[in-house]
Amino acid sequence: MSKIVISDYDGTLDTSENDIAKNIEAIQKFRNNGNLFVIATGRSYLEIKPVLYPIPFDYLIVNHGSVILDKNEKVIDACLIPKNIGIEILEAVKSKENIERIILFDMMKRDIEDVSNELTKIMLMMKEEKAARILSQMINENWKETVKSYVITTEEYYLVEIISIKTDKGQAIEKILKIENISDNEVYPIGDGSNDVEMILKYNGYGMKISEEAVYKATNKLCNSVAELIETLN
Repeated sequence: MSKIVISDYDGTLDTSENDIAKNIEAIQKFRNNGNLFVIATGRSYLEIKPVLYPIPFDYLIVNHGSVILDKNEKVIDACLIPKNIGIEILEAVKSKENIERIILFDMMKRDIEDVSNELTKIMLMMKEEKAARILSQMINENWKETVKSYVITTEEYYLVEIISIKTDKGQAIEKILKIENISDNEVYPIGDGSNDVEMILKYNGYGMKISEEAVYKATNKLCNSVAELIETLN
């Protein structure tokens, strides 16, 4: 039966030019042997698109699981934030002085002008980690039946990223497994951040040796690279 590896992009698949070249070589061999490879990222489709070539993949999961695209980059599934909930959240956070910028995403791109019926993610850009985590917790408590939020750390900002409660990378993988008729014990996710925890826990997956604390709590199976994980499967 085919195996399937699902990799986060930033900090996992892409750690350095040397590593990504080795990862691509390993992925090509893995797929040539009849297996599947999936990229799962928090980025939007148009943000990840410029770096996709020459990475071979069978599916692309973007916006933390909100949108799934096939290898031809066609949307095959999308999980949306209800428009009224998006409006409620924006009304609740608009007075927060420590939010530097609010960015809205639809199925394909970021920076859409208004809350729409195709809203897949809300991003709140903040400078202070404590404030970001408090706001994320507030969102998770107040809208726990409809959305979930993650705090994503970048060099310049702490990003509170909000998606539908009905999705995450783990739930997106489950949809792909049904399409491909692959059993759970042939699934190998790997990631380094808090938005990878659901897929790691759901499928007994792997973390990167350099990861966020949440990943270390989710698994003790750690790798230096995607290539290293694939080599252990061959």
